[in-house]
Amino acid sequence: MTHHAAADVVIIGAGIMGCATAVHLLRAGPGLRIAIVEPDTTFALAATPRASGGIRQLFSCPENIAMSQYTLEVIADWPAFAGPDAPPLLWQPNGYLFIGSDIAALQATLAIQLAHGVRAEWLEPAQLVARFPQMEVADLGGGVLSPDDGWLDPTALHRGMLTTARGLGAHLIRDRVTGFDITRSRIRSVQLESGAWMATEAVANTAGCWAPELARRAGMPVPVEPMRRYEHYAETTEDLARLPFVKDPAGLAVRPQGNGISTGLVDFSHPGGFDLSIDHNYFQRAVWPALAHRFPALDRLRLHATTAGLYDQNRLDGNMIIGNHPGRLDNLYLACGFSGHGLMHAPAVGRALTELILHGEFRTIDLTRMHYQRILDTTPYPETGIR
Repeated sequence: MTHHAAADVVIIGAGIMGCATAVHLLRAGPGLRIAIVEPDTTFALAATPRASGGIRQLFSCPENIAMSQYTLEVIADWPAFAGPDAPPLLWQPNGYLFIGSDIAALQATLAIQLAHGVRAEWLEPAQLVARFPQMEVADLGGGVLSPDDGWLDPTALHRGMLTTARGLGAHLIRDRVTGFDITRSRIRSVQLESGAWMATEAVANTAGCWAPELARRAGMPVPVEPMRRYEHYAETTEDLARLPFVKDPAGLAVRPQGNGISTGLVDFSHPGGFDLSIDHNYFQRAVWPALAHRFPALDRLRLHATTAGLYDQNRLDGNMIIGNHPGRLDNLYLACGFSGHGLMHAPAVGRALTELILHGEFRTIDLTRMHYQRILDTTPYPETGIR
């Protein structure tokens, strides 16, 4: 039997979540032996490079607000966090705008956001059209604008986080975790596809869409599955450079990019699975009507590219799942089911996993309501706003 050198913590997956976890572990414990196991170091199928890059505080769950706020802190001090040679994030602070017809729901969520330190404002339909004249507002009751939010280059954030983790001493192993040696509610070692075994004190399962299957093998079933999503890039002669990242009641997401827009409309009913095929009629059939309704000025829009990616979609409530299964599997810590919020919450999740692994409790943001225990109890904790 082949053995790798033992690690204090084995992190499964070198995407943004795994890298953020390694960075926080090594800053909290510089002498820790951290191994990140990743089968594809080109990240060809990873979610991070296909993310829209949005960072927003417009949530109804206080935990999601707080996690986004921590990411904004990291962005604001990126050279200090990742070093002076870190790739620029190309941060675009155009803000986020949630629009809708249900005034009571929007304003109730706004009250939560304001109570948790979000700088946000209510805009009446007349104010919306005055600021964003390209937008159709006849069916809207108003909108909430958070001007400190925006979007960045996901690949740059990931590259900077990975480089920082390795610079701090994380060992990147090109292999795949396939199994676990479990004795008396603890993982003693992980099995790799190469045939090797690695002894460890703790395991962080941050494998994205591959995390649920690994969790199941370890006895931690989760209601999470890969779900296809499209990102469309279209060019237009309309000047949209100052438009915020807009989300409307139909689920349409739109933001400026280059000489046009990046847009998407997720089909949450699409069957789960590792399906990255592209339905080239979907834009015309589903996205274009919603886009033409909300932005009638985009009558000369020209679709240039469609890319497919995967959400690790939590079918229970659309929020992330974090933590272990106390008494049954004490030292396997899961983080998955981000349902499209993974990139924007990765720094905070990496810090939270570090706290659980080293201290057995959350010490900065209390994520108890997002713990794995709610899966066992079947107690959903969903967002009440636009996902």
